[in-house]
Amino acid sequence: MRHIFKLFTILTLLAAGGCSNNTTPSTVDTTTPTTAITPATTVLTIGQTQLYAFSPTPTTNVITWTSSDPSVLTIDATGNAIGLANGVATITGSSDSGTSATLAVQVVPVYSGTWAGTSSVLACTDLAGFASAGYCAQSLGTTERWTLTLTQSGLSVSGTMTKSEGGNVLNGGVTGQIGGGGDLISLTGNLAGFARGANLVLTPITWNALVSGSSITGTWAANVTSQQILGIATLQWRLAGTLQ
Repeated sequence: MRHIFKLFTILTLLAAGGCSNNTTPSTVDTTTPTTAITPATTVLTIGQTQLYAFSPTPTTNVITWTSSDPSVLTIDATGNAIGLANGVATITGSSDSGTSATLAVQVVPVYSGTWAGTSSVLACTDLAGFASAGYCAQSLGTTERWTLTLTQSGLSVSGTMTKSEGGNVLNGGVTGQIGGGGDLISLTGNLAGFARGANLVLTPITWNALVSGSSITGTWAANVTSQQILGIATLQWRLAGTLQ
């Protein structure tokens, strides 16, 4: 009987040891969650407000918000930011638990709305049929009216444009991009209409204009073509306009 009891004890100990060897110790996740500023809105227009927050929300109730350039963008203790002037500012949110996050925000002028003004021809080169018709001779030194109606989303604009051409009007749709300096650095599309005795198509090829308050100034260039005229004319204008 004693031998049987000893054998039972040995088997019990072995079984317990085997169970212990198969147990995998649990690990504790000590990874610190990545903090970020939300929403990730990186473009504001002058006068626009945006409420920013931490993500994930920290356990602390104290978050300090700062702006690297308060003349461009300010942010209050609640995370509410206001775009004040054209430029770039970095906002920083810091919690009293030691976490922080940053976000660079570009503040740009308001291009949305209807603008109207004049374009003065600075240079003109005509080829083939356009030269024969004296297109540049009729255009150089002239000042023509234009209108530009735009909507704005981030750094993109889109809308419609009209431009007088002699005694007629060319019109069509346009899209553009706002650059790092806040200026409208491109405007593409086609303006079409019957003018100077032919069906003309005007295609902007360069555009550089900046809004300051309710005024816009700059330069632009375009090609003019026609189904009825062989060749092409390339013109450059100086523009000036105001918000209507």
